[in-house]
Amino acid sequence: MNICGVLVHSKPDCVADVAAALARISGVELHGSADGGRLIVTIEDTASTLALSGLEQIHRTPGVVAAALVYHHFEPDHDTAGAVAKEA
Repeated sequence: MNICGVLVHSKPDCVADVAAALARISGVELHGSADGGRLIVTIEDTASTLALSGLEQIHRTPGVVAAALVYHHFEPDHDTAGAVAKEA
């Protein structure tokens, strides 16, 4: 499990468009917004995408000024950890 908390700064006049674009990124969930174009999101690994890829997509989203990683939590996936150990 890989979870990243990210504070996204968008241009204030682009908040709605940025929020809509973030909703289309796999693994991204919008939790709230604040004055000045700030959006609070989490990004999780999915079966097909890494959280890092989601963060890269956020940075490339039109209207985004910056995205700062403010929290990171990682736990090994116990279902796949055994499979990796058996292969070694």
